[in-house]
Amino acid sequence: MTERNERVVMNELIVTCRDAARGFEWAADHAHDPELRALFLKVASERHRYVMELLPHAIWLGGVAPEGDGSRLATLHRVWMAMKDHLAVHHDHAIVVEAERGDHAALAIYDKALNAGLPPEALRLIQTQKAGVQAALASLPASTPTA
Repeated sequence: MTERNERVVMNELIVTCRDAARGFEWAADHAHDPELRALFLKVASERHRYVMELLPHAIWLGGVAPEGDGSRLATLHRVWMAMKDHLAVHHDHAIVVEAERGDHAALAIYDKALNAGLPPEALRLIQTQKAGVQAALASLPASTPTA
């Protein structure tokens, strides 16, 4: 794999983590349940930390994605979450479902990165972060609506 492609993979992870942090912050702002809000804020903080951990590896590979509003897909996902927020009878349930959807998408990006031929140090970090995403996903309440 060329350096350019490795850099693209690392930047995609950084953008994914930035998007996730923003999404979980949005979820915390809109959830009714205080425990769920606290969980979302914890996960958002973790994703911000992931960005900071990934940055040195991306720099070493030749560049870092500029900080912006995130990917178009993540922006659309946040808009979709906002729409569901206004329409959903089970408000917190809808937010949890979308948080799960976002983390499943993030796991696919992590899997792609693990198969991208990155340096061993970066791979170890990515494996650790992927496990953290999986743990966060497992910590979300069951996505069944409550009355």
